[in-house]
Amino acid sequence: MFIITERQYNLIMHQAQACFPQESGGFLGGRENTILGVLPIPNKNLYDRTETFAFSESDIETAYQFLIKHRLEYLGVYHSHPRGIPFPSEQDLAHHQKYLFIVGLQDRYNPDLYAWKVENGKIYQADIKIVSDFGVTVIDIKTGKPKLSEWADRGQMDRLAEMIDQMKAGQCPVYPKLDPTHWDASSFSTLA
Repeated sequence: MFIITERQYNLIMHQAQACFPQESGGFLGGRENTILGVLPIPNKNLYDRTETFAFSESDIETAYQFLIKHRLEYLGVYHSHPRGIPFPSEQDLAHHQKYLFIVGLQDRYNPDLYAWKVENGKIYQADIKIVSDFGVTVIDIKTGKPKLSEWADRGQMDRLAEMIDQMKAGQCPVYPKLDPTHWDASSFSTLA
């Protein structure tokens, strides 16, 4: 299973929407199957960018430097299929990647993000979960519904319910003062 933060997911979806009807893509980095860094890159295909996504040798070097700088592992390349389903094409499989991340824009306004594992010539779907940058699941990619309870403990859920009740009653909820946290700079993303 892959976990992607809401921020990184939104970067990929925004890029796919902005580049439509052309294919778009980039590199993914993270740790332990958690996607923490997205490096979008422009499509370098010289002919038909609506059918093929391509990158250059200098894009690979840029991605390498990005991963080193943020101490991330290489997880794979993502790209969009503007008119197709998010299933690996023959061309995708020819690149011999262990994981393929594909955004399907068959329904442009409801894109799908899928991860595929390629092993011994066979293709297996890998689950993807979208979580907020604070570790709370905000969207289940399969249902599109919030799933807070999977990552929040009972006390957090009770506190959230209490705050919602206060807002419904016209009261301003009181937020507890928390100790400072250490921000992990590896969640930083940049547009190329």
